[in-house]
Amino acid sequence: MVLVGCVVFSSCSVNYMYTSTLRENYENKINKTSLIGRVVFKRDKMKKDTYDHVGVFLNEQEVGRDFEVVAYGSFTPLIFPVIFPERPRLEKRLLWKAARNARKLGADGAIIDSKNDFRVIKYK
Repeated sequence: MVLVGCVVFSSCSVNYMYTSTLRENYENKINKTSLIGRVVFKRDKMKKDTYDHVGVFLNEQEVGRDFEVVAYGSFTPLIFPVIFPERPRLEKRLLWKAARNARKLGADGAIIDSKNDFRVIKYK
């Protein structure tokens, strides 16, 4: 019975999100905007502004400066396990969501803590 649960629900397996893939997807998200997003919503300007002013870090040592935590955030995408698995959605959007929320709060960066959680930081 346990084996059937592992086959149907993928919670029994171990999944990794490589930092190189997270960075690559973040760069792609910044540099590629759909025609509708570019023309109607001016998303390319918003993305460029966020990319220039907000740093996204994967650990505290990458920051290299003193900082204070302004807020804690988490990104939990709406998923349908059979159609949209969680891991690919997190790989594509986690860094972007952290950066965008940091920019909305007027902060200087975000530190990714776990697969869903991040800290919004402001430099001292």
